[in-house]
Amino acid sequence: MHTYYKWLIVLVATLSQTAATFVTYGMGPIAAFYQIEWNLTPLQTGFIVSAVNIGPMFSMLAFGYLMDKKGEKHIIGWGNILLGLSALTLVFVNDYIVLLLLLLLVGIWYGSAQTGGSTAIVKWFPNEHRGLALGIRQTGIPIGGSLASAVLSYTYYHFNLSSVHVVQGIVAIMGGLLFLLLYNEPERTSETGSTSVRFKEKMSVIKNNKELYPMYIVGVVMMSLQMIIIAHFMSYLHNEGGYRLTEAGKYLSVVLIGGMVGRVVIAWASDQFFESKRERLLLIVMAVTVILTVILPLIMTVEMEILMLLFCFLLGFVAIGWYSIFIACITEQSDSRFIGLTVSSALTLNQFFIVIAPSLFGLVVNLLNSYQQALYLAGISVALGAINLYRAKIKKRMDHGITTKFDQINTNNLDK
Repeated sequence: MHTYYKWLIVLVATLSQTAATFVTYGMGPIAAFYQIEWNLTPLQTGFIVSAVNIGPMFSMLAFGYLMDKKGEKHIIGWGNILLGLSALTLVFVNDYIVLLLLLLLVGIWYGSAQTGGSTAIVKWFPNEHRGLALGIRQTGIPIGGSLASAVLSYTYYHFNLSSVHVVQGIVAIMGGLLFLLLYNEPERTSETGSTSVRFKEKMSVIKNNKELYPMYIVGVVMMSLQMIIIAHFMSYLHNEGGYRLTEAGKYLSVVLIGGMVGRVVIAWASDQFFESKRERLLLIVMAVTVILTVILPLIMTVEMEILMLLFCFLLGFVAIGWYSIFIACITEQSDSRFIGLTVSSALTLNQFFIVIAPSLFGLVVNLLNSYQQALYLAGISVALGAINLYRAKIKKRMDHGITTKFDQINTNNLDK
């Protein structure tokens, strides 16, 4: 029964993540609706999406700390409910500045789902099948985004803008109630006696864990490329490849589908073939990502739709599918007492680049007057992140070998 319940936890965590993402990713199409209704400029429209993504930066560390101390059940459950209630308040907004302020609040509550789903999985899957479970849970993000795009667009065109926020609120609240009803905390181990450790002391332990630094850099460069693809891939294909926007939208959808599959398959492969060596698979994923980024112009010159579809699927598979194995690597290199706060630290850093990477890439495109050259720079940053991780792995292996040899010498001396 315990084994079956673990997989029920995966389902519940995935559904709650889907419900929360339905609200935040839903602000993408909703921003276009506001642009129509309120006659907004492209810059003002972009701020609507940015505002909801800024919110988690202010909350994920706090939620991670509370989850290490109190567990996930009430924080994720009530976080989703408050996310839904704050989305419902958007129904009454008729001022642009007030809209942005409320979207910051919406984003703050989203921080609980973003952090807690991963830590809940880690606590229920301490060893076997952890990568697969994390991968399945991470599909809640692209599923929530794609559902939001379809359902909210339908709702807007058949009803009105206010009804869109009502649907968002109801979905998020249902996700929170489901989590409160079905999720139970795993049995506490002796290691979870970290409740007496203060926040500042926990952050000091995390800061001094130098092994995590190369992983933080991996998160930054891969998340930046992921957001660049999501935000600019259609414009890239339209401007550099001459594709119609409808064609470009189709290819972006294939990229996202590839990412959804990748998050499960890559995580499953890490369980089956790379257990305790997940960084090796992550390095392979990053190398393939760089190669695909470099050969994209070549693929576009070959006018074969099936080749382009396959390429887009593979690009999404690695450039978006990397995330689950990254979370698994972070948790396995964390102090077991502070997993929630450690994951929150990594996600907060990632969130900063989620906000700035699309705008920064757009600025580079303007300066270089080329999407492709800007994409090459993004690919180079991923390559540098991979090289840094590889060097850290080699250094760790060498240090471990020296320590082992030193211990053996000491043991031999004691025997004499």
